[in-house]
Formats: sequence, C-alpha cells, structure tokens
Amino acid sequence: MLLLFEGAIVGVFTSLNLIVFYVFWELVLIPMFFFVGVWGGPRKRYAAMKFLIMTHVGSILLLLSFISLYVLSTPHTFNFMELTNLHLPLTVQILISLGFFIGFGVKMPIFPFHTWLPDAHVEAPAPISVLLAGLLLKMGGYGFIRMNLFLMPEASRFLAPFFIGVAVFTMFYGAIVAMIQQDFKRMVAFTSINHMGYVLLGAFTLTTVGVSNAVFQMFNHALAIGALFLMSGVIHEHMGTRTIRELSGLGGAMPKTSFLLVLASLAAMGFPGFSNFISEYYVLQAGISVNTLYAVAVLVPGITAGYFVWTLRRVLLSPQATAVPSREAPWYTLLTLAIFLVPLLIFGLYPAPLLQNVIIPAASAVPR
Repeated sequence: MLLLFEGAIVGVFTSLNLIVFYVFWELVLIPMFFFVGVWGGPRKRYAAMKFLIMTHVGSILLLLSFISLYVLSTPHTFNFMELTNLHLPLTVQILISLGFFIGFGVKMPIFPFHTWLPDAHVEAPAPISVLLAGLLLKMGGYGFIRMNLFLMPEASRFLAPFFIGVAVFTMFYGAIVAMIQQDFKRMVAFTSINHMGYVLLGAFTLTTVGVSNAVFQMFNHALAIGALFLMSGVIHEHMGTRTIRELSGLGGAMPKTSFLLVLASLAAMGFPGFSNFISEYYVLQAGISVNTLYAVAVLVPGITAGYFVWTLRRVLLSPQATAVPSREAPWYTLLTLAIFLVPLLIFGLYPAPLLQNVIIPAASAVPR
C-alpha cells in the first residue's frame, strides 16, 4: 500500500495528460483509504468512508471539467501543453474553474470542504498523518497552480478576489478552531487547514512572489506539520494520551522530545529563523500588494502563535501534582523527529538554493 501510494503521488506530479493525471489522482485514494480504515483508531471506518466519499465527489467534478476541456479543444486533446494554448470564453473558463475549485479544494482542503481532514488525521496512525499532511494535501495546491492558473488564466484573474476571500477565511477558521481543541493531534490538523489557506492566498495573488512562496509554504508545511504529527504519535505512545490537559509534566517525563516539540511549534507558528516565516511573510506581502484589504490576514500568524504558546505553557510549564517518571523516546525516534526540522532551519537562514534557484524560476512561468 505504501508503494502504491508513493507511485500514485509521483504520477500525479509528473502527468502531462489530464486523464492520466486523473487516474493517478484517484489511485491515491485507495491506499489512503486502507491506511485509515484498517490501521486507524476507534472511529477508523467512519473517517475512512468520509474521506473516500468527499474526495471522490470532488474528483467527479474534476473529471467533468477535464472532459469539458477535451470537448472544447480543437483538435480534441487531453494534452496539458496543448490545452495551455486553448482560448475559451470567460464564462466557460469560470464554470470550469469552479469545477477545479471544488475538486482541488476538497483535497487541499479549504473551507467548507475540510471536514474530512480532522477525522482522518485523528484516526490515522501518526506516520500516515505525516503522509496525509506532507503529500496528499499538496495535490490540491499543485492542482490549483497547475490547472487553474495555466489552463484558466482569465478566469483566475476574474475569480481571484473570490479565491483569496476563501483563502483568508480558511486561514482564520483553521487558526480559531485549532485554539479550542483538546486533542493535540486534532489541533495540529486544524493548523494544517490554516496553513493551506496561505497556499491558496499566495497562488491567486497571481504574482511571482505570491505563487513562489505558496509553493515554498507547501514545502515548509510538510516538514513542520509532519514533525508535529509524528510527535503526537510519539507522545501518545509514551504518555498514553494526546489530551492537552492531561499532558502537564511532559517536560519532566520527555525533556528531549519536549525540546523538539518547542522547535516544531516555533516552525509551525512561523517564528523568524525557520523557513515557514519566509514563506508566510512573502505570501502576506503579496496579498497586501494586490489589495490592502487583505492586510487583515496579518492577524492569523498572531492567533497561530497564541494557541501554540498556550498549548506549550499547559503541557510544559503547568505544575504537576506528582512526579512523572521518565518516558523519553529512544534515540532513533528523536533523530527522526530532528531530521524534519533541519531543512526548516537551513532554508530559514539561507533560502536561496531552494527559493531563488528552483521555485521562483518555475513560478515565473505562471500566466499573469
């Protein structure tokens, strides 16, 4: 199942034929369904079915959009490169773009198509949550940039305020709902929704800075949130719970894991020195350069930092009535957690090798 998932993901990101892309897009659902439905938690069947139904319904609209492009093209083709030269009326582009919006929005996910994600993350084993956050969600962001911006450029410009409005609302929604969660893993899941809002915002600024940092944000999100999901599994295994109010004393029981938890939380909240800060800063800057009203999104990093600091205070600084015995994770687990954070620190201090040399040249090809 893991190899099938990996192969399907590679197929999604390399296909230049829309039907081949769709086949791989759907193929990803099969291993992820079994990952959650067979090896998940107590409500694994519910979470797996909800994930499968919601994502498959979104995929149907995606397929209808692809078929529409085939019918409207002359000669008829599913070839992506040939379809980039297809000039459709604005009304038709808008309808197809809305089909893309639902299909990619469910997978990303963005509000209101997000409801499958917290359930799937909570029930999935921690390593599968890493794959879910690090790879599966990126399919939605990739789809928006690849299909909407390249194939429907006029509709993307026309619908940009709508897409950005959804993005900003998703950012606020994910951050505010994460603040009230009691399950640490569920909190991280809503943080993931919050971070995907940055990707949508950056992409539909239709600027090189915005699009390139939307891509950079996907890279940073995969590592930071992946580390937090893996830590939730480690903490649950050694402490017996993920409930935040029951984890007081974690700093004494698992000091090394707690130190890595602080670093991963700083990365997820966009603390300077981590590459997340760079991508979030430039996405917000791109949004403000398009319309100063989007400056309201600057409040989101403050909310994100607030609930992460509040969680760390309750987990690490709250007094423990009785001494907690040491339950530290083994060294190879700690090493795995630390590896997630190394690229965030390296590219946070020197992003040029990835951002300037790879991402920005690719993003500059996006039609304006």
